[in-house]
Amino acid sequence: MARIAHHIPLDAVSASILSLGNLFGLTWRFSLKGRIDLDLYRDGGRGRIYAFWHSHLLSMAFHFRNTGKMALVSESRDGRRAAAVAQRWGHAIIHGSSSHGGASGLRACARELRQGNNIVITPDGPRGPREIAKPGVSRIAILARAPVVPLRAIPSRAFRLHSWDGFMIPLPFARIEIHIGEPIAGMADSADNPVAALTSRIQQSLGETA
Repeated sequence: MARIAHHIPLDAVSASILSLGNLFGLTWRFSLKGRIDLDLYRDGGRGRIYAFWHSHLLSMAFHFRNTGKMALVSESRDGRRAAAVAQRWGHAIIHGSSSHGGASGLRACARELRQGNNIVITPDGPRGPREIAKPGVSRIAILARAPVVPLRAIPSRAFRLHSWDGFMIPLPFARIEIHIGEPIAGMADSADNPVAALTSRIQQSLGETA
C-alpha cells in the first residue's frame, strides 16, 4: 500500500548525493522560462502534477526545496536513495508506483491532489526507457482531474552518469534554465483511449519544453 514516508535514513550513496547537491547547488544560477506566471514557488492548494524526466531530479529537487511539493517514489533501492535526499530538501514522499500494478500509488496521489497538494512524477521512472512517458501519470491526472505541468531543466554545463536515464549533474556555477510548459488538462476526452491520448500529449509537451 502506498503511504506517506516518514524519516528515510541516508546510506553512503544517498549521503554523497546530498553532499554533492548541496555543495554544487549553492553555486548554480537558476532562471525560469515559459509559464512563469504559474508561480511554482507559491503554489499551495493548486493540486498540480509536475512532470519531468528522471535525469533532471537533482537540479529540480534542489531548486524547489522547501516549497511543499510531494514526490511519488518507488520503494526500490534507488528510489529510497532519491527519497532520502528529497526529504532533506523538504519534499514529502509518497512510497508507491504509478505503474507495474501500482494501484495504491495511483490512489494515494489522486487523494493528495484532490486535497490541493502538488505531486512530482517522473514519467519515465523508475527504470525507463529513458525519456519515454509511461501511462501512470495520465491515469493519476484523469482520476484526480488534475493538470499536468511539464518541466525541464537545461544546464549550461553538466555531466551525465552512465545510468539508464543518463542522470544529469550540473557542474559548479552552471546556469540552469527551468522551462515551464503549458498545463495539460487531466480530463478524459473523447478519444478511444484517453490515457494513451494524454500520455502522447505529455510526451510531446516534455519535448517542447527543451
